[in-house]
Amino acid sequence: MADIDHNSAEAAPPARPPLGWRRVRPFAARALREPLVQFLLAGLALFIAGQVYADHVNAHRIIVTPAHVAQLANDYALQFGGKPDPATLEALIRRDVDDEVLFRQGRALRLDDGDQIVRRRVVQKMQFLMQDLNAPAEPTDAQLAAYYQGHAARYAAPARTSFSHIFFSSDTAGDAAAKARAQAVLKTLDDRTARAPDRGDPFPDLYDFAAYEPGQVKRVFGRTPFAQAVATTPPGRWAGPFRSGYGWHLLYVTGREAAASPPLASVRDAVRTDFLQDAQDAANKAAFNRLAHGYQVVRLDKGAGR
Repeated sequence: MADIDHNSAEAAPPARPPLGWRRVRPFAARALREPLVQFLLAGLALFIAGQVYADHVNAHRIIVTPAHVAQLANDYALQFGGKPDPATLEALIRRDVDDEVLFRQGRALRLDDGDQIVRRRVVQKMQFLMQDLNAPAEPTDAQLAAYYQGHAARYAAPARTSFSHIFFSSDTAGDAAAKARAQAVLKTLDDRTARAPDRGDPFPDLYDFAAYEPGQVKRVFGRTPFAQAVATTPPGRWAGPFRSGYGWHLLYVTGREAAASPPLASVRDAVRTDFLQDAQDAANKAAFNRLAHGYQVVRLDKGAGR
């Protein structure tokens, strides 16, 4: 078996640069020897170094402007009812500068990444910014009238009911016994008598209610069959018994005012406020849609993107 002479083996040729570079290299070498090119490259290097230095200096320079000092003083006045004296103002400025140092250092360390509180605060400030940039114009009389007609139900006064009741407590002899007492009393009542609280038990609230809205009735008696009966029982006769959270009741509706829409002049301020709020919401939504249009949402959980 013949020995292999590694020393005599032909060495692999060195890798050659790409053809394009071999053609460009002579021109690049000549260009780099030109004083003008060297001057431009040196200027570019100095510009980049200057920008890096300026960014570093600006990141570590805190400028306290008169406008910011005035804002600190105004914030203090809003909180404490009076402007700060010179010593207090100086302390406010020092504390604000200290906070700015910590804030910048925290951002440099990327401590705000993944912080939900910081995220919510930035989102809130962005929402405020969009509101400032998209404030709606003051509505005209015609716009208010059209808005009122389109949202009349929002301003309609609800139906009001006046009624009296007789109460039967479940605490005395039990729920079934209280209901049975109420049924027995109902058979003896004269519809010409609009109130008879003495025929039942003492009640911790009123016996007679004048022009109560459904919401007011529910606040007293809860969302119960008795509260529903107040809104539906025909006037002029005794009815029941109806259950509430207190016990059982006999009900006499003395009168009912139907729901009605007030004239625009009497609710103009409320209509204007609602008009501007709806216009602001629409402007905010349009502004957000313009922002969101530039983003792509990739849903890895669903394997799809938007």
